[in-house]
Amino acid sequence: MITYLTEEEVDRLVNINDAIAAVERVGRSMAASDAIFVPRTRLRMEHGFLHLMPASLEDEGVFGYKSYTSFGGKVRFHVHLFDGKTGELLAMIEADKLGQLRTGAASGAATKILARGNASSFGLIGSGYQAESQLAAVLAVRSFTSVKVFSRNYDRAKAFCEKMQKVSSPRLEAVKDVADAAACDVVTTATSAMAPVLFGEMLKEGSHVNAVGGNMLVKRELDEKAVERAGMIVIDSREQGKMECGDFLPLLEKGKLHWSDVFEYRDLFSCVAARKNEKEITLFKSQGIAPWDVALAKVVYDRALETKAGKQLPL
Repeated sequence: MITYLTEEEVDRLVNINDAIAAVERVGRSMAASDAIFVPRTRLRMEHGFLHLMPASLEDEGVFGYKSYTSFGGKVRFHVHLFDGKTGELLAMIEADKLGQLRTGAASGAATKILARGNASSFGLIGSGYQAESQLAAVLAVRSFTSVKVFSRNYDRAKAFCEKMQKVSSPRLEAVKDVADAAACDVVTTATSAMAPVLFGEMLKEGSHVNAVGGNMLVKRELDEKAVERAGMIVIDSREQGKMECGDFLPLLEKGKLHWSDVFEYRDLFSCVAARKNEKEITLFKSQGIAPWDVALAKVVYDRALETKAGKQLPL
């Protein structure tokens, strides 16, 4: 028997704080070489794509993979979770909400470590589904006095602020100029942009940036100057970045950036990567990696066992 869990059950069983704890555990596991994963593989077909992301978490005794399909503008996500000792399939978990939470959580973990201790303002560029967990995560790890939200559609930014104000202590303000959001102490880009939306001249000294929207070479949220101004650059996976990171591609091709200059997510948890001073701009480039999915799936599965949630399937 395996446990099948729906999106609604995932939403009920875990929250952003659970997700942050899970991705932080993954960071420590990666630093200790207890997490193994393969970069995202994309299988292109006539009418869409199949995406596969496998990982093993030795210290948590599980392995698994996230698979998702994108056809006709619709994306369907699932995580398959296995027992690390027996190979038994433990659970199949619908993973749209899970993915939203773990992506936000990773930005929260990076912000917690890299942002200045006195950071007081947060700028969010993007107001879609992923932006919700980005906001929740940074609010969970830092105390901000102001939050500014920019969207290409101002009415959407206002609607986002009205919706999220119910769960936000600081006042949320929709802004019409992206520069207003970019001039904050912490800035997150969560867009589907193909061309830069955040420009280096907009960034203030000592800010921290989370860039989470692009995971294909054809997508860019940051212009070259935004990357060049960063004294500390961290990516979740260099190997995956070589296949997916459009934000770094122009500088890499010009020889102005080298992969040896870029730290990895695991380095945040081994004291290798850290802010050098209060004036340094720091950048976390998040593409989404499989260990985050498997770690949070394990939390969901454990909670399901505790609460007897989910449907048991005879497989």
